[in-house]
Amino acid sequence: MKMKAVIEREKLLKILNRVQAVADRKSSMAILSTVLVEGRENVLSLSATDLEIGYRGEVPVEMEGEGAFCLPARKFYEIVRNFPRETLILEGEVEGGVEIRDLDQDITYRLSTFAPEDFPSLPDISGETVVEVPGETLEEMLEKTLYAAATDEARYALSGILVTREGENLRLVATDGHRLSLVDREVPGVEVLPLEEGVIVPRKAAQEIKRIASEEVVVRLGIQDHHFVVSSTEGILLARLIEGQFPDYRAVIPRDPGRRVLVHRERLAEALKRVSLLASDKYRVVRFDFAPGEVVLTGSGGELGEARERLPLSYEGDPFTINFNARYLLDVFNVMESEEVELDIGSERTPCRITGPEDPGFLALVMPMAV
Repeated sequence: MKMKAVIEREKLLKILNRVQAVADRKSSMAILSTVLVEGRENVLSLSATDLEIGYRGEVPVEMEGEGAFCLPARKFYEIVRNFPRETLILEGEVEGGVEIRDLDQDITYRLSTFAPEDFPSLPDISGETVVEVPGETLEEMLEKTLYAAATDEARYALSGILVTREGENLRLVATDGHRLSLVDREVPGVEVLPLEEGVIVPRKAAQEIKRIASEEVVVRLGIQDHHFVVSSTEGILLARLIEGQFPDYRAVIPRDPGRRVLVHRERLAEALKRVSLLASDKYRVVRFDFAPGEVVLTGSGGELGEARERLPLSYEGDPFTINFNARYLLDVFNVMESEEVELDIGSERTPCRITGPEDPGFLALVMPMAV
């Protein structure tokens, strides 16, 4: 059946932006690079999936007839993004293709379609138990953990975010084996979610959830049929949970606080950036020579040269030397708000613990580098 829909461009663009980010443009299955468009009763539903993540959003429209077809997700998004009118018409069917035009028919695009029957079905998530989380809170929690998740897909269980709970707190944890990030936030009702053992949400899904949370006042979280479900006012995201054992993160958090160092976060970050310009390209190793009241940072590039910078801080113990990957420390400092941070440093074999008074419920671990 032929469908005709009159749509506000901005509302369509917002949903398409989320949908095209999920569609898999690199897949050998062409249908995964499309968006499923379904029109019925003045509502246009848009869906995309890469078989691991699915998203479905709805846009109110003025509609004649009804129908369903698949369109190339990226091209559809680019057309709508660059469309110079506030309103557009989407008209067509599976057999004859789809036309996108303005009301005066001065601008017209025609796209070929794919059969909707070939589009993978998304799980039915009706009736799942949910908990509401402020969008700003969830965005912050993901911002503070995503950087530490492994990017190597071979380390499957580490390539996601552990979602669990600690009492009445929602807890997110990420680690790539060299660093770890943990953040707790109180979320009323979080105990209704089956998080006793925790679930692992894929990194790509967590990135999309962060985008959604940044645009919503409140999001609803649920778990059903091995999927993490995030719903908002305009759509729903489903992420297939990673199967595997997340490391025992509690076992690696140092119990002994070690040597306590207090330092201005931004000043140390800026000094690290400068010194690491001459550090080894691969690991960005910077040497820290601590002494009472100061630290000297040294970045050595072998035959290229060396950079050194002295920085005042609060430390009263014996002098010691330790090496860190500068990028790992900068990643931590970039997600923190505290003006002054506390570094609890043990030996070369134990992680450095980083916390700050304006970052409650957050801690980061960074392993030293053995040189």
